Amino acid sequence: MNQSSSEHSSSTLPKTDSDAYRLEQEHVHKVYNEIAHKFSDSRYKPWPQVVEFLQTFPGASYVLDIGCGNGKYLNVRKDLLMIGCDRSEGLLEICRERHYQVFLSDCMAIPVPENTFDGVICIAVIHHMSTDNRRLKALKEIVRIMKVNGQALVTVWAKEQEINEKKSTYIRKSVKSMTSSENESSIATDNELAVHTPRTKFQRSDCLVPWIKLTATYLRYCHVFVQNELDNLLKQLSNIEILKSYNDDGNWCTIFRKTA
Repeated sequence: MNQSSSEHSSSTLPKTDSDAYRLEQEHVHKVYNEIAHKFSDSRYKPWPQVVEFLQTFPGASYVLDIGCGNGKYLNVRKDLLMIGCDRSEGLLEICRERHYQVFLSDCMAIPVPENTFDGVICIAVIHHMSTDNRRLKALKEIVRIMKVNGQALVTVWAKEQEINEKKSTYIRKSVKSMTSSENESSIATDNELAVHTPRTKFQRSDCLVPWIKLTATYLRYCHVFVQNELDNLLKQLSNIEILKSYNDDGNWCTIFRKTA
């Protein structure tokens, strides 16, 4: 699956659920299988605020990491009963090599009974869902599998990569300054998915973000969230309470509790 940016810059936003599935299959699922080991090499340090959230659970709490990747959060606390699930067999293989308990699952249909987990983390996953309905379905699934009073932390990429004049690490690491003519907004129509220029501010909410591996470029679909967008999705659910919302270095994050 050797892709180039130019080959796929004309991909379009999905109009149906079938379109959305095909887009995610091509630009999320296949990509993460292809880049699994290189991606894992770059994802070794747990985010401090995710660790802080995991520290709030009593010992022996049953916690699921949805979209666990290489499992970097699965051994943060030895006294938690943590398991992980992911859509990428390549990343799950890495987890199994590390002797973590994991299983294959789509985040919109997790094969466990309702009211199972004391806690859930879902880190940098839901921004890969390509419609509002699918993003909401994934959030509903998190709530379904949690026990009443269970808590979840969900994080998504932010469109705003500069808050209060503080740039995120993502754009601070920019190799060079990009002009507007070099950015994705100039090379796609409204319905097309533009290829995002790495390490620059996001111009659109929906784009293809390159991952460069040797001579190949892999394009990952992302929907970057604006402020309050994640909370507004969650407010469509009647049985949760939002406990905390914050920005963490270019990511919108929300902690919520299942109330019934």
